Amino acid sequence: MRQPSRTSLFAAAKRWDEPEVASTLARAPELVSASDPKGRTVLHLACAVKPGSSQLGEAHGLKTVATLLGAGADLEDEVPMEGDEGDFRATPLWYAVARGENLPLVDFLVKLGANASYSLWAAVWRDDEKMCQTLLTAKPKLDLRVHGETPIFYAARLKRLKTLNLLIEAGADSSIADFKGRDAVDIARARRLPEQLINRLDGLRNTRPK
Repeated sequence: MRQPSRTSLFAAAKRWDEPEVASTLARAPELVSASDPKGRTVLHLACAVKPGSSQLGEAHGLKTVATLLGAGADLEDEVPMEGDEGDFRATPLWYAVARGENLPLVDFLVKLGANASYSLWAAVWRDDEKMCQTLLTAKPKLDLRVHGETPIFYAARLKRLKTLNLLIEAGADSSIADFKGRDAVDIARARRLPEQLINRLDGLRNTRPK
């Protein structure tokens, strides 16, 4: 029998072939922590797959991901970034949100305890209300910054009104400024968002301790 390889494991994971993934790791368990030239492990690659292809072995990859985690894959493993991304971390959950757009898998990972704090910007980018709601059930840190922008500032700047509403309801801090000194209220006014939203952001800002 041919010796299992990283390449064959990665290929099986990317087509959500859970039996092949399990068989490969049973013969070569050390491959669960192997990474590609970009620093992505087999878990990152499995989470990055987008559902819908008839070539996939399962609908949303839950069995494949569960097998990888059971074999020792790290739920919070971070892919190295080339530049300074601030508080952002490219975890398996982020790949499921940003690359896979895979709500059932995101829900699965969140229920396992995955840190949702780094994935909010990706949900905001698509103004994905259901994805954002799922991430918020994990009680993530709402006020981290990527390139100076918190998720609520990012939502206001991009006019992502559905996710902006959810972040307001979750109590995100609208007073945190970006690198130019603007906070979420300032950028909402500059983007001419609905007055009701601006007032809610302003009210949120005014409840913060001075």
